[in-house]
Parts: sequence; structure tokens; C-alpha cells
Amino acid sequence: MNIWAFVAVTLPLVLTPGVSTAVVLRTGVTRGTAAAIVTAAGLNASSLTYGVMAALGLPAVARRWPIVLVVLRYAGGASLLWMGASATVRGISRFRGASTSSEERPPSDGTFGDVARADNARLFVEGYIANTLNPPIAAFYFLILPQFVPAGDPAVRSTLVLTLIHVSMAGTWHVAWAIAGGALAARLSAGRPRASLEIGTGVALSALALAIIL
Repeated sequence: MNIWAFVAVTLPLVLTPGVSTAVVLRTGVTRGTAAAIVTAAGLNASSLTYGVMAALGLPAVARRWPIVLVVLRYAGGASLLWMGASATVRGISRFRGASTSSEERPPSDGTFGDVARADNARLFVEGYIANTLNPPIAAFYFLILPQFVPAGDPAVRSTLVLTLIHVSMAGTWHVAWAIAGGALAARLSAGRPRASLEIGTGVALSALALAIIL
């Protein structure tokens, strides 16, 4: 098993902004760093699930029935579009109700005490679903990762090792985006700047969803 070759192929995929980074950034901007980290945990739990499925031989199903990836594409695009539209509507509502002299309470400063007051389960599940319905992730685990499992090696063990490598890389990257989103939200903590930021992230998510669907 050539781990370095796998890392060389996987790293650019991890660093390329996509659905997962957009979802983490959106949560960081709207809910703070800690909430975004909870969402990132859901994303990477989904990747672990895909890794287990790949170890059990399910990639053969996707190769035999490509319609599986097509269904994931449209379901994932619809889910992401809903997230983007929700963020946009929420931002517009905030913008209309804000005034330049508004003294709103700042959003979460990123501490885990703050995120404890949020619905952690919902954030985790939202990240899990977003990643599960993300076509590039399904293609990665069903089509790309199996190519790095040498013939003759224990398939289950090799697949799980490669899965852990990918999740470690992606998880680190997601935490970085969570911190960036939370810091940006804290800097633009109230009023119209915060609303504009939320609208911007919602529009970006919606555009990404349309790119996936179309």
C-alpha cells in the first residue's frame, strides 16, 4: 500500500473548497467556531461511514449501478440548496431588522460553553447528511480510494487505514475553516455587516448547489 501516493492524490482534493468547507464556513459565520467544529465532526463521521462501507465491498455496487451516484448528486444538491436558501432568508431578515446603531449581543465567541446552548445533535446530523449526500465524497470512497488497495493486501485493513488518513487530513482542514468562520463572525458581530456576511454565505452555498445539480 503506497500511502504517500494516496496522500499526494488526496491532499489537493481535501484542500479544494467544496461542499464540506462551505458548510463548515457557513456554520462558523452564523453560529461561531465551536458550532462549526460540531458540524465538522458530523462531516467526518460520514466519511468514516463511507470508509466502512468501502471496506465491506460496497464500491462494487456503485460501479455496477452508476445511478447511485446520480441520485446522490441530486439529493446532495437539493440539501445544499435548502441550507443556502435558509441562510440567505435568515440574513435578509436580520438585515431588514438591523440598524447601524444596533447593539446586538455578539455571536458565539467560539467557546464550547456557547455551543452547549445550541442544538448540537442538529448541527452534527446536518454535517453528516451534507457529507453523505456529497457526490465527490461518494466517488472518492467508491471509485478512487479502492485503487490504492494493492491486490493481495487485507482489503478491510488497508481501506480503513486509508480512510483514517483521509479523515485526519480533512478534519484538520475543517477545523481551520471553522476557526476562520468564527473569527470572521466575531469581527462582524452585529447589525448589517453580520447580516451581509450571512447573506453572502447563503448565496455561495446556493450557487454551489446549482453547480452540483446542473
